[in-house]
Amino acid sequence: MDIERATALLGVACYVAASLLAGGFLIWPKPRVARAALALLAAGATVLAALLAFGWVRAAAIPVFSRFEAMTCYALALSGAYLLLGASCHARGIAFLLIPVATVILLSGVSAGGGAAGAPVPVQGPWLALHVVTAFAAYGVFTLASISAAVYLIQDNNLKHKRFGVLWERLPSLEALDQNMSLLVGLAFLFLTSSIVVGFVLVHASGGGDAWLTDPKVAATFATWILLAVFVHLRASSDRHGRGIALMAVAGLACLLFAFIGVHLVSATLHAFLKLGPGAGAP
Repeated sequence: MDIERATALLGVACYVAASLLAGGFLIWPKPRVARAALALLAAGATVLAALLAFGWVRAAAIPVFSRFEAMTCYALALSGAYLLLGASCHARGIAFLLIPVATVILLSGVSAGGGAAGAPVPVQGPWLALHVVTAFAAYGVFTLASISAAVYLIQDNNLKHKRFGVLWERLPSLEALDQNMSLLVGLAFLFLTSSIVVGFVLVHASGGGDAWLTDPKVAATFATWILLAVFVHLRASSDRHGRGIALMAVAGLACLLFAFIGVHLVSATLHAFLKLGPGAGAP
């Protein structure tokens, strides 16, 4: 086993262990269990980020054009959003769901750790890096918002059925979760807007035309952007709250995942350097 694959497996192992501890915290709510889960999450993220950075330096290309790289970047974006924003937006209690989700994302790409990357894109350099970084930041932050929304729905259901047991006590309050959704969706909207704008700059720099602007992946991403814009508008102008807005956030995650992965399964796209399949590139 080469050192890169061993490093990748070490990072994934940290995530798996963190997932077990995060789930166990609901049963055994000791502070040291929560701290250990977060420490393992941070350790796994650090190991995998270092692995991607090494690949970037070695290949002189942004490491997002294979399935393993793309899924790892997505998991790192989600983990980073949680570690950086979780404390400030009172989201620590959602680790029981978030860490397993990040682990599943990683496992979906680890089988292709040695797979071939997609074809090189026509424009490299800082604009492509900015486009990729803002896109994955949007993915990570909005996924965190959607997980907060899913936990909101769990707590709302517990309240309606008067189930005030262990799960109710361990999870954040409905008010805190509602505030989380608003903050995180607004931030994700800014990141996705930036990524789309930079994408247009890349199209112009590469000599692309209408074909890029009408590409299915671009259309799916723009549809996701519209949904986020509607969410932000409803919160800012109408001060909407509650179950309906949480369902919209969860639906938005479905749209994002379709733009990120699903469009490659159902349609040809000019983003074909991100190909799905064993050992191939991924979105």
